[in-house]
Amino acid sequence: MNLSCDRAFLRQTHGLMHYRFLNKEVAATRASNSDAPPPRPLWMMHASPSSSRSVESLALALHQDTPHRAIFAPDTPGFGDSAALPLTQPTLIDYGHAFFEMWDQLGIERCDLYGFHTGAHIAIEMALARPERIGKVIIDGLLWLDEHEKEQYLDHYAPVLTPDAQGTQIFRALQFIRDQAWFFPHFKRDAAHNLGGGAMPPAVLHTLTLELQAIETYHLGYQAVFRHDLAARLPLLRQPVLLTADASDPTRGSLTQAASVIGSSVIRQGLTDGRLGLSDKVQLISEFLRE
Repeated sequence: MNLSCDRAFLRQTHGLMHYRFLNKEVAATRASNSDAPPPRPLWMMHASPSSSRSVESLALALHQDTPHRAIFAPDTPGFGDSAALPLTQPTLIDYGHAFFEMWDQLGIERCDLYGFHTGAHIAIEMALARPERIGKVIIDGLLWLDEHEKEQYLDHYAPVLTPDAQGTQIFRALQFIRDQAWFFPHFKRDAAHNLGGGAMPPAVLHTLTLELQAIETYHLGYQAVFRHDLAARLPLLRQPVLLTADASDPTRGSLTQAASVIGSSVIRQGLTDGRLGLSDKVQLISEFLRE
């Protein structure tokens, strides 16, 4: 088994985009005359404030299950090693358009989507903007907010981290990552919002803090999610949709709300236990993609 995905950059109109991949050469061969063309590529989009590294283990496990599928995992613009969009308030589809530009460069005509948290919200808007290019949609965790919650999250969840001469932005970034493991939302630090999971392992905390390298733009992706009108947008979906979340995911309650309004003709739901390993999630996703 590969220990890691391959990595590369693409030059786009707004700057360099970084991505991880497996079987990239397969993506442009689906239109061949083969009697058994490879399955559609899978485009995997990560959560905020991390990078494609956070979905790499799942990508590798899915590759083991279906070794002839092309898999791509980009860093969202303004996260990881991808250049930020030149916008003061990018929307989810602004991020999606950057990904569609990558598809054009990579020779991808049609793709299945996997989105984790922020990536799931981007996947919804990509599926609505260019439905002819989207096969199936996998939504792994989703944040459904009412109007009052939207205001709270916009005001408190993702503070702007401006670098200063004392480097306090690094410590504030570490606290931000640490508190997300203890509370949800992290700015409500009381017993009612304690996740009960204990402290994050120091090595994991170190890695996740270093991943928040685009410190001046990470909050823009969060804000786009907090403004997302799921009640209006989800009923418009027409692709087959898998709604899933780890049993430990604090957003898992949103799946029931999403399922009640989603307009897709095919819906699958399932909780997985990400703390025990990837096997159940891989099985759930692989079976859905094969249907």
